[in-house]
Amino acid sequence: MERTAALRLDAEWARIRSGRAGVAPRERERVLTELIAALAPHAEDDPALTARLGLRYGDLARHHFDTGRRDKALYAVGEALRRCAEPAGRDGEHARWYARALISQAVYLAEPLSDELGMPRYAFHPDGERPPPADLEDGLAALASTHRAIEVWESLDQADPRNREGLAQAHVFLGDRLEELGRPADAAAWAVRAEREFHTLWSTPEVPVPTRTASLEHLGDQLERRLRRCPFDGGLTRLRAQDLLPERLLPLAVVAARIEGVEPDVIAEGLRLDGQEVRRILRARSWRAVWRFDVRDATDGSWKPMTYPWRGNDAVTDSSAEAVAAELADALLHSPDRPPPSAHWRIAVWWEDEDHLDGSRFRRTFEPS
Repeated sequence: MERTAALRLDAEWARIRSGRAGVAPRERERVLTELIAALAPHAEDDPALTARLGLRYGDLARHHFDTGRRDKALYAVGEALRRCAEPAGRDGEHARWYARALISQAVYLAEPLSDELGMPRYAFHPDGERPPPADLEDGLAALASTHRAIEVWESLDQADPRNREGLAQAHVFLGDRLEELGRPADAAAWAVRAEREFHTLWSTPEVPVPTRTASLEHLGDQLERRLRRCPFDGGLTRLRAQDLLPERLLPLAVVAARIEGVEPDVIAEGLRLDGQEVRRILRARSWRAVWRFDVRDATDGSWKPMTYPWRGNDAVTDSSAEAVAAELADALLHSPDRPPPSAHWRIAVWWEDEDHLDGSRFRRTFEPS
């Protein structure tokens, strides 16, 4: 009777979960806590019930994470994995639950490596800001958890579209984790693979067009952002050599290399393009340079941004970020706004949007003269 009551409570939770936005967080937590307590005594010798208990721990972890309690989320997802692991080896559906719990664990572990907009917090420049050791360790653990999820998806029947879609989605998450760890080229490679997998998977008319469009647009945005952060040598050139640089994004790669300061002939050789085509792209495509000059306050040591035109943006054609910065710095030095000789000042130039200082395409600090 107790087991039947627990299953009835589980069915009640399933109804609540399907309309999660319409139930108050406190009520969701109450039902989940009661459900887990009801399921636990009956899950000892029942693999299916053990897996279901793990699934509900996963729901509780998501609830805690959504309400800003990351530590509780990590504990709950750990419990979910502990209970899902054994049943996952016996049944495909339970294996899918286990793989999704691994992905969720990775998301919760990696959370400190992203900013409030979900963008990577650190650029991992040699002389830039680094994550705290504990956050970096969690990021590496998140990467390992994602790899484990991919292994689970790969072990399942690939004739089942659910498993192929799960694997493609896991590849998307792998790209996210690599980007957060300062590996944009590897992240871009997995975005390309996932994009191709989704194109193949969604080639049938059964998949709704809005689903295909939204997901592929999101992947495309991720890929473009990562390519803008890829270095030319060992990044863009490697992707091109491995056939992981889509043709539609070759002009973006050409502009990215030029912003880095690579000469057109070197770009052509590295990306296996005709030199005239590279020059045509550079003439036809501009990039949005965003700059900011900061002056250091002598009293408290803080950096104060200057106002327009020393904080602004403009379209630039066939020029590197360093060349843009040099031209702007020369203009400042010959203007009435020139900082006093005793001041420290700096310039940073970004591509497209002003971001973290480490994410700038070029920056330089000028010492007092």
